Amino acid sequence: MGAVFRIWWSAFKWLFVRQPYWFSIPFALMCLLWMAYAADFLVGPAGRFAEKSASYVIELVTGPPPPDLKRRSPLAHLDDFIRSSIIFFGFFLGFLAAYNIAVAVNRLALWFGLKHQRYEAGKPNPPIAPVQRPGAALAGVRKIGIVLAGGGAKGAFQAGAMKAIYRFLDENGALDKVKVIAGTSIGSWNAMFWLAHLIKGNPDFEQPGIHERWWKRINARSLVAPAWYVPLTRNSFLSSEPWEDVFDHLFGNDDVKSFLHRSRDDISFYLTRTNVRSGRLHCATNNPRPPVINKIRYDILPQSLDADGYLRRLKTAVFSSMDLPPLFPYIDSNGELYEDGGVIDNLPISFAAAERCDLIFVLPLNSDFEDEPSQRSVIGRLNRVLDMQQGVLERHGFKLLYLYNELAALRECVDAAEQRARAGGPEGKASRLDPLGFSLQRTHQKIRVFAVCPHKAFVQGTINTRDLWNHKGAQRAFDVMEHKTAELLAGYAVETEQDRVRVAIVTRAANHTWDDNF
Repeated sequence: MGAVFRIWWSAFKWLFVRQPYWFSIPFALMCLLWMAYAADFLVGPAGRFAEKSASYVIELVTGPPPPDLKRRSPLAHLDDFIRSSIIFFGFFLGFLAAYNIAVAVNRLALWFGLKHQRYEAGKPNPPIAPVQRPGAALAGVRKIGIVLAGGGAKGAFQAGAMKAIYRFLDENGALDKVKVIAGTSIGSWNAMFWLAHLIKGNPDFEQPGIHERWWKRINARSLVAPAWYVPLTRNSFLSSEPWEDVFDHLFGNDDVKSFLHRSRDDISFYLTRTNVRSGRLHCATNNPRPPVINKIRYDILPQSLDADGYLRRLKTAVFSSMDLPPLFPYIDSNGELYEDGGVIDNLPISFAAAERCDLIFVLPLNSDFEDEPSQRSVIGRLNRVLDMQQGVLERHGFKLLYLYNELAALRECVDAAEQRARAGGPEGKASRLDPLGFSLQRTHQKIRVFAVCPHKAFVQGTINTRDLWNHKGAQRAFDVMEHKTAELLAGYAVETEQDRVRVAIVTRAANHTWDDNF
């Protein structure tokens, strides 16, 4: 009995809590009408038609059987089977028609602007005149990068940490040193608020900014909508059209749009997506000369674009980066099909490293992906695959950064040895053998990293990847991560030599542990 109740309760929440009312109410009404009146038709005219058709088929195949053998014939109950099948598929087709009609009603509501916009827009609030004070914590930092992982609704954790980082940089007069921001999936969405300077509230940080207010009011029905569906003709279930309207509402007003266009040379963004046909990582960027990275292709936004064209290209980049399969249809751009960038790289550290940032703030969303797998649920198994994929890709990004620093340390060691050799004799520069010699020709320096990530139990007890309806969980995630990140930054010594990459793992109680084997 309890299991039946949970099924009905889950169905009720899916329909009336997570779906837009312009879909859920028409769908529920049409389903009730279909169940009330379809039985008479399916049992009556359709049933009689099925019975006659079955009798005709039986006689055509076997001829009329003797009366005493009719009950024992293998085909004696074929008419009952066909009749039952017609009733079953009749009900199924009716529900499918009701679903698609409700989808059409919801699309009309979107088209005519009948849905209330629940998110607040605002003007950019950049620092008026960032001043680097003598002795400030970031005085010796030349170039800063921000790296934002993908993770769906877990982006609320990331958003809270972003506010603390933004405030830390602003108070140290270093916001203008942020020259790179790279994002995947929900990280690309969060990157838009940084690019538009919608992090800080007006006039200061004590007031919630547009970014914080957006996350604390998230609601699935205001962001996604059911899409029409016919079996074997479509490979997705949802539409991002409401979310695209939110994008236009937040970033399409004249103030934000003009600011994004004017400031496009101040910071290079890298928003990743997966090319479905080639299986390669593509990246949208405003950098006219992006770094050469193996197996990555760029979609460079031309400098000649006007403000409207620039925003349209940005919008395509963001939503193709967030195109989580199989929920959303492929994004078609310039004849290519794209989906979520997290399919290939869920933590795009390589862009900030290749841009030679000497300090990178990294915000992963998967501290631990160990779990007891479900052996009874197909959906549970698919979710498990997604969790493992995201976690492994994030670990891979940190491994690349670790190897990058190891190579820089090796080059420093060899350079020091060469200086000693030259001081001790006239033989000059020591010889370098390939491939070591080729590697040591690189001139990059070691990168300092500040990384913070929510603990897995914190995620599971607050807001997880698909919980876009859970605004209360988003509020808790945002507040805890903002508070803890600010506390960690207050004690962060930028000048201290980092011999390894460490990640602060934050718990629900705002405690933390360090993971130096991430």
